[in-house]
Amino acid sequence: MSPTLPLAPDQYPRAVAIPGSVQALAILLYIGGGLSALGAIMSGWPRVAIYLPIALAYLWLARKIQLGRPWARIVLMVLCGLGAVKAAVILVGDDVFGALSALAWPVVYAILVNTASARAWFRQANP
Repeated sequence: MSPTLPLAPDQYPRAVAIPGSVQALAILLYIGGGLSALGAIMSGWPRVAIYLPIALAYLWLARKIQLGRPWARIVLMVLCGLGAVKAAVILVGDDVFGALSALAWPVVYAILVNTASARAWFRQANP
């Protein structure tokens, strides 16, 4: 058996770089999930049972977005749609500032996940 020689630098497979918009989206979701988890833990027992699972789901979704799972993009778009519905309900109650603040993050998420590079990232062959 002959000894194997190391590959030349140009013979190693190239890693595909995650698009900046997807990385930014994942970071925002990580921050949101982390802050939600921290807030849930600090708020006491009844709220922990409700908000901690939601915060952990945020963190899990952020990781799947980062990995380029197509279903995670769809889940995020559905959540953005629900956020827009929530903003409309708040607007019906005559709280314009509350409606705009409720709509801000879903719009940012929808913009970041729908850039051309992000759409290409989610079209990769990932299970």
